[in-house]
Amino acid sequence: MSDLPAQFACPLLNETRHLVDCLGYIDTNYALGDTAMQKLVKLQIEQQLAQMPPCDDDHYLAYLPCMDLKLDSLEMKRVAAKVKLTSIDTNKYRVVPPAPSQLKQQSQTEQLEAWQKATNNAKIAIEHQQTRILNLEMQNKYGANRWKLQVGVLHGINERCKDELDDLRKQTDQVNMERKEEQLLNADKLQGLERRRNDLTLKTQWIQQACSSLERNLKRLKPNPVE
Repeated sequence: MSDLPAQFACPLLNETRHLVDCLGYIDTNYALGDTAMQKLVKLQIEQQLAQMPPCDDDHYLAYLPCMDLKLDSLEMKRVAAKVKLTSIDTNKYRVVPPAPSQLKQQSQTEQLEAWQKATNNAKIAIEHQQTRILNLEMQNKYGANRWKLQVGVLHGINERCKDELDDLRKQTDQVNMERKEEQLLNADKLQGLERRRNDLTLKTQWIQQACSSLERNLKRLKPNPVE
């Protein structure tokens, strides 16, 4: 018998092993504020966590692709140093002619280049405005239908997620109901086993006390050895 595994050492335990589970519908000592039970549960959780291997952050995040955080790190350094963000240069969007004071000081070739640059900036601004107008016209023509389609897709995804959530809730409720029925069905047997355990514990204590009393009586009645 000593060579058998621990799970086969006790026939009574083997008989009721299928009942050893999370008995949330029977064992209510923890929920009722039993301090001793709460300490015991906390101790067992700490012991189990102590047996778990330490978390390796590098291995845990190894599946993520490598990212170049150079720009982000520079931005974080700028924020940490409280340096103001460089303002956007809007001069290239401005359409202004060359200043007359500058034209007087320039040669004819330089004046021609200045006017050519101003003309190019005006063309860029006109093209930009035409692009904006085209985008707005396309938005007015196709935007509503596009958003309706997007809303329909999102609505379908939302409904599918709701259905999956309902199925999971039904499965969870079914599992909880089965566990509750099984635990309540075996509640009397578990309570009987608990009473039997308590009776055996008291009987063992009584036997130990009786043995101790008999040992004291034997020592008192035993004659002293003759020297």
